[in-house]
Amino acid sequence: MVMKIKYFLVLLALVFVVSACNTNQFQKLNLNDSHYQLTFGKNVPLKLKQQATSVFTKNQQSTSIQNNKIEINNFLSKQYDIFAGNALRALETEISISIDIKIKKNNKFIGKTIVSTKRFSSNELNPLAEKEMLKFVEEQLINDLIDKLIIEVNLIDL
Repeated sequence: MVMKIKYFLVLLALVFVVSACNTNQFQKLNLNDSHYQLTFGKNVPLKLKQQATSVFTKNQQSTSIQNNKIEINNFLSKQYDIFAGNALRALETEISISIDIKIKKNNKFIGKTIVSTKRFSSNELNPLAEKEMLKFVEEQLINDLIDKLIIEVNLIDL
């Protein structure tokens, strides 16, 4: 009898918690329904411009007034070598890139700095392989920045 009362109280508390939290199903926002005007700073690389343009301006046929704006400024890339042990060369390299964004959407405004960082082993014997790895990691970081930018644009609409 005592066990049934405890079970009932736990179940009742769980029902109150779930109903009080007002949990809803996740709604995916569609970027194709909105139109964005992109502006870039002078030091933003071409690869980042091309990817952002391809993601946010898919539908150019619309002639509606665009009140959704995204500004991407202050692209900054830093490379930091990590030395350890008796080696004269760096064992790892850390690359960090950041951009400042300003998003205006439906009279809501947000300004943020998005940072993406990655480490990779740099104790290659071939310097050309190290340069290619650096290019590959920078492309991954730019893709990561675009993903974070998409998340920020979707979050401002919530």
